[in-house]
Amino acid sequence: MLNGERATSHSDLTVVIPFYQRTPEPLVRAVSSIKAQQGVNSPHVLIVDDESPWSARSILDDHFPDHESFIQLIEQKNKGAAGARNTALDHLPESTRYVAFLDSDDEWTPNHLDHALRVLSQGYDFFFSNYQRSDWPQDRFSQMKLNLQSHRCLDAERQLYGFVGDVLLPVMGQQMIKTSSVVYRRTALPEIRFPEHLTLGEDDVFWLKALRRVSLAGFCFQVEVEMGEGVNISQGGGWGELRSFKLMLENLQKWRSLPQLFPDEVALPELCRENIQRIRQDFVAGLLHRLRRREGLPMEYWARYTRLDPFWFSTLLSQILKKLGGSYDR
Repeated sequence: MLNGERATSHSDLTVVIPFYQRTPEPLVRAVSSIKAQQGVNSPHVLIVDDESPWSARSILDDHFPDHESFIQLIEQKNKGAAGARNTALDHLPESTRYVAFLDSDDEWTPNHLDHALRVLSQGYDFFFSNYQRSDWPQDRFSQMKLNLQSHRCLDAERQLYGFVGDVLLPVMGQQMIKTSSVVYRRTALPEIRFPEHLTLGEDDVFWLKALRRVSLAGFCFQVEVEMGEGVNISQGGGWGELRSFKLMLENLQKWRSLPQLFPDEVALPELCRENIQRIRQDFVAGLLHRLRRREGLPMEYWARYTRLDPFWFSTLLSQILKKLGGSYDR
């Protein structure tokens, strides 16, 4: 059941925000960063309240008295981030030419939309930018050692580039694209949606499908997204904690699903095998970590993980044999 509230503004760019938070501050910062955009007309903002513990409507009423002039609010039963984004994509105003994503716990730098539209105005259909978290020693593009000389320079001063090369490994293996950095031309990707059966990596599926369809994609090397620390299902969970097993299970589901979603990607099966093996090793190491500390085993995730990857038993046996006569700690 949806409860929609139509904004009165008419913009050719719509910002999609899925909202599920336990405090108001993340959304306040996110919307404030939209209002602070420079060099562009005020965008239309479409927020989908995904049955959030803290009401988006109350936050908007308290902090943005003029929100009805530029924000459209949709309230729905919880469907997860993918479902919330899909709801927004299904309710875009007819005037929307460009779609931008912003997660409710992230913020944009002031020139993000200006840079995106500069690239899209040159015939590109898809734009993304660099991003960073405050506790990271480096931004994402520096972590993956992105070589700018391999790409087409569009604007040296603003560090805008056309992407050159294959996107499979950067998108699926190196997390090159952050959801909150994406802006795309609506007519180029009118029907692509986020897979709602995945709770982790659903955005990467969208990006790969999109980049296989568009002819030109561009990016900004500058950090334009500052990641926050609100409710985020893909973050958190220290080593050996129960949440870490949940994340490993969701990650395994993603890598098991990808070959079926992209049957024509010849290099993808090997990448999936490598990541499934890595997750398997992490799963076993997490179990041994808890056993060493005489903590309870994650029985719920144990059973579900085993159904997807029964071969972890052989990895466990191998690790035990290696550690016999010594101590295991990680």
